[in-house]
Amino acid sequence: KQIKRAVELLLNAERPIIYSGGGVVQGGAEKELKNMVKTLGYPCTNTLMGLGGFPASDPLFIGMLGMHGTYESNMAMYECDVMLAVGARFDDRVTGDLKKFSPTARIIHVDADPTSIGKNVPVEVPIVGEAKEVLADMQALIPDGREHSNTEAIEKWWRRIKEWQSLKSLN
Repeated sequence: KQIKRAVELLLNAERPIIYSGGGVVQGGAEKELKNMVKTLGYPCTNTLMGLGGFPASDPLFIGMLGMHGTYESNMAMYECDVMLAVGARFDDRVTGDLKKFSPTARIIHVDADPTSIGKNVPVEVPIVGEAKEVLADMQALIPDGREHSNTEAIEKWWRRIKEWQSLKSLN
């Protein structure tokens, strides 16, 4: 039931982001994460521990987030409306001031450790499970070649992200 709710939220998002952490790498879920991101066409960011969970060379990757991350990944996290967090802890290097973190986000949090879910940020859809299995279960509910009902909003979101990327924050 939670997986179905998560997929519905993702499919109806207008400013989505996929946020992956060390749990993706530890759980060997790189392939499943890549499939999910490619199917949805949504931006993906990783924590420091999550680097390698999604290819940095992929155009859907918007950089590492947090205090040592890119401007675009941090702004996308702040302005997103739906966040899929997989194997991530929401530590202070990512969130900064918790009162200001992603104020409009409806958060889906997937983690193998139930004590991590909702520990630092409020979560709308908690899913306890291994990243590999949960992502595969979610993927099975997303039709191949589906048309976004929100294509225009997603295109606008990508234009906004491209504006942030044009600042070349790492230069």
